[in-house]
Amino acid sequence: MEKVEGPYYLLNDELVKNTDGESYPEFEGRTVYEVIRVEDGVAIFLEDHLDRFFRSAAYLDLPLPATAESIEDRVYRLIAANQVGNQNLKFILGETSKGESVLWIFFTQSIYPPKSYYEEGIATSLFRIERLDPNIKLVRSDYQKAVLQERADKGVYELLLVDGNEEITEGSRTNVFFVKGKELYTPPAKAVLLGIVRKKVFEICGKRQIPINETAIPVEWVKDAEGAFVSGTGNNVLPISKIGAVAIPTMNNPIVQTIMADYAEMVRAYKEEKKQ
Repeated sequence: MEKVEGPYYLLNDELVKNTDGESYPEFEGRTVYEVIRVEDGVAIFLEDHLDRFFRSAAYLDLPLPATAESIEDRVYRLIAANQVGNQNLKFILGETSKGESVLWIFFTQSIYPPKSYYEEGIATSLFRIERLDPNIKLVRSDYQKAVLQERADKGVYELLLVDGNEEITEGSRTNVFFVKGKELYTPPAKAVLLGIVRKKVFEICGKRQIPINETAIPVEWVKDAEGAFVSGTGNNVLPISKIGAVAIPTMNNPIVQTIMADYAEMVRAYKEEKKQ
């Protein structure tokens, strides 16, 4: 069952009081979802998230009972009703047994990395598993259970997924980037979920004229990496200090430090613009 937090959630356009699951929707068939970070009462990069959400819905031929503009209005109505400053917001779209299309929007349990992870980097481990339809955010409980168990078993913050070709594709909940020389490397778009923070990293690299290469990342690259980081809604840009037993000198890498600082400024500017 979803962990719904706060006094209210939305079913389509209706604001519903949260009474411990009594009125939660029951979906049949496949569903798509989106997670958006709310900071200081602002839904960060909401327009980008909605664009991806609409693409996911179209992939499953799920009719969305709302326009992007009306969903934005609903999001801020829910933020105001729950008086939320900093928390993750989740969308789930699917059909009920009656064939009705339902858009469920709610605040969910949000655990963000501590400040020390950004200052010292995170430990990661390789995990040999592949996600089907990597470009689409489909709800898959079997995948989620597998990665949660593996993260717990390895005692790491994140897993880097490895496919049948012994190539790193993405993190279990993030995109991944590697630094070699003065260039950045990341798996190709067709093989990964097209993360919103990933998109912003590309924008930063374009402005900074940092070459960024979309290419296969063999596992053997790990031992030669000069820096590495993951990106994601709940993590922002998070440096990697260790992959398995291999230490990565990320915290001394100027490219990673520049991208982290520029992304933080990008979020600050977005929030400032939305509050005007």
